[in-house]
Amino acid sequence: MRPDVVANTLLAVEEDWRKQAADFTEGSASAAKDAAAAFTKSCGSVVAAVVHGSGGDRRVAKEYMDRVCTQKVLTGWRQSRCTAFATAISDHGMNADNYANRENVNPAKVCTGFFSIFVEAEKSREVEEAKERAEEEKKKLEEEKKAAAIAAEAKKKADAEAKVEAERLAKEEARREQEEKEQQAKAEAAEAKARAAEAALRLAEKRAEAEKMQKEAQKKLEEAAAAEKEHKDRLAEHQKAEELVKSATKSAPATKPAAEPATATKPAPKSAVVPPAAPVAPKPAAAEAPVAKKVAEPAPKVAAAKDKAAKVVEAPKKADAVAKTSVAK
Repeated sequence: MRPDVVANTLLAVEEDWRKQAADFTEGSASAAKDAAAAFTKSCGSVVAAVVHGSGGDRRVAKEYMDRVCTQKVLTGWRQSRCTAFATAISDHGMNADNYANRENVNPAKVCTGFFSIFVEAEKSREVEEAKERAEEEKKKLEEEKKAAAIAAEAKKKADAEAKVEAERLAKEEARREQEEKEQQAKAEAAEAKARAAEAALRLAEKRAEAEKMQKEAQKKLEEAAAAEKEHKDRLAEHQKAEELVKSATKSAPATKPAAEPATATKPAPKSAVVPPAAPVAPKPAAAEAPVAKKVAEPAPKVAAAKDKAAKVVEAPKKADAVAKTSVAK
């Protein structure tokens, strides 16, 4: 028989034996009896196969079982049970007589003794496994506690880092908002400064224009004053001329018609009557109309000059008002 095939068979059989040992130990009397019978039957089949396969040679049987028990599929408690089973076969079931082994070996006797060993081993194994489970549970609890402490510490550290990060972000946000406000304020100040400069320029232009218009108005006023003075002078001359004319008219002698020559022959016809001579006007009267015309001529010019001068004087005030409104905006 191939050792690897027997090892795989024994792997499944040992699981059954384990359950049977548990039923024998923890079950009822009937269950214990059935478990022992089932174990003896299964175990006896394996014992008979090993004895017959080795030809009754105890040494061959021992070597064969050693190869079976060292297969990779049998590890831990399974390998221990296999080794104990091999010892039960070679040391307790067989002797030095090959023939006697082939003919007289008693598998039931071997399996009954091995079942006791198997049950005790299972009890020990259960105790050991319980102890191992307790140790594992304790270790697991300690690890969980340690993991919880590490997690708590990590959470605490993460919370602290998150708080620091949140504060940093808040400060960064506040700084960014402050910078934006400062930049906006600078932009608004620059814009206001530009507007003020533009308004100041416009105001300067308006003032310059106003000063120019004021100078022009002053010039017009001066021209108007000069025209008014000239008008007054001409009016005075006109009055003086009128007085001279009146004086000349009053002092001039009255003219008489010429005497008719005496004639002795016949009187002249009625149609040939000579009209009386026109009175001679004094020469100063002829110059009266031109003088009046010259004196009257400056009056419209003077009025127009005054009106234009008044408008020019008002213009700087309006310009200042417009300029101040521009600066205020």
